[in-house]
Amino acid sequence: MRTAGFPVFAAAALIMALEICGPRLLAPAFGNGTLVWSAILACTLLAMGAGNLLGGVLADRFPWRGPIRIALMGGALSSVLVGLVAGPVGRSLSGAFSPQPAGQLLALLLTCTMLFGPPAALLAIVYPLAFRGALAGVERAGRTAGALYAFSAMGSLLGALAPPLWGMEVLGTRDTLWAFAVLPALAATGWPALGLAALLLVGILSPRELPPGVLERWESPLARYELEGDQDSQRLRVEIPMRPVLSTHPPSSGGNTYYDEMLLAWGLVGTEAPSRVLVLGLGGGTVARLAREAWPQAELHGVELDPTLLARTWERFGLGELGLQTHVGDARAWLRRLPGSWDLILVDVSVGATPPVHLSSQEFMRELHQRLSPGGLVAVYAPPPLNSRLLGSVRVAFAEAALLERVAVGSDRPLDEAGPRRLALELGWSGHEDRPLNLHHPFPEAPLTDDRGDFPWWWGMQ
Repeated sequence: MRTAGFPVFAAAALIMALEICGPRLLAPAFGNGTLVWSAILACTLLAMGAGNLLGGVLADRFPWRGPIRIALMGGALSSVLVGLVAGPVGRSLSGAFSPQPAGQLLALLLTCTMLFGPPAALLAIVYPLAFRGALAGVERAGRTAGALYAFSAMGSLLGALAPPLWGMEVLGTRDTLWAFAVLPALAATGWPALGLAALLLVGILSPRELPPGVLERWESPLARYELEGDQDSQRLRVEIPMRPVLSTHPPSSGGNTYYDEMLLAWGLVGTEAPSRVLVLGLGGGTVARLAREAWPQAELHGVELDPTLLARTWERFGLGELGLQTHVGDARAWLRRLPGSWDLILVDVSVGATPPVHLSSQEFMRELHQRLSPGGLVAVYAPPPLNSRLLGSVRVAFAEAALLERVAVGSDRPLDEAGPRRLALELGWSGHEDRPLNLHHPFPEAPLTDDRGDFPWWWGMQ
């Protein structure tokens, strides 16, 4: 049993690591929506079914040790290849098909089949072969099958927890996958396995040369980040898919950015400076810095889900200079936990290019309304084509709801359309003199809910 248990453990661990790392590997090409995860799981499960059938045939016809070693080594090598070619293959197939949803869905399924099908099928061959090798007699078949399933479950547990909790942040997504590929290679035993392990170790530990203009790269369980620029100007990008998430640092006010629109939205209801401001989705602090420059005396709080992002940008982006109280965790959980009410709540959260489901629903908007001071305002980043969906959620909770360019706003006070331009003049943001800051009242679509709030996956590619 010990001889057969480790191969099953190793194969299960690598299959799960493929499923966990896969969405991150495909994010630059297809975004990180629910359907990306589903496509990877579906293709993996189909391939595993085919592998199980083939493994059963091989177990009845051949001695088990030879085929199981080939399957383990094949699964390890094909997983290494996935880490190398996932990005180019995904982008090539995405570009080869129509940008419409049907075309991108076909490209996604084809990509998942090509990348994840071979390693999943090869690793799935391992279980029936291991069962055949470990079976000592029919009277012990139940205990043998149960023990191997237990080994498989423990391997899957390792593959599910280690990448997001440790591997992606410390090693990176590709190197995490390579590290898991070492397990089945070692289970196959022999010099080829040791040679592969040595090559993977060299690849994992070798330094990565950064391209020109890139100052730093790092990963967290939530995203892959890239800091670019020079000593005078820096910009942070996040790869889900890769896009700018922070304006140039130091941030410039008065430009054509949604950050300005979020701050100027206060002019719709406010004639005096807000006393308490809450930023949900702090990121590198661009919105928070602009809020501090606009209202130096305001009590300012920020919530950020990714602690590694907050730690990396705290010094680089000077957040410690803002008199900002930071809270690490989910925005909705902290909204309920923080005491008091807020005059202005700025919601700047996204997964890829779309807001998370639970932070765009009508239930969340009602919770925002409950924590808002009388006469206060909520401003939510709502880029097209998401704005009408988000506006529907906002309108459920607030008496007044509209779009200020790329920002959905909600309040119980009447909205003064001339207020944002007047506030821009008061703050000295001269860049908005010739720029329209129009208040739109489009017909809102059906509000999103916690139960039915997921945006179509392809919107993450907009």
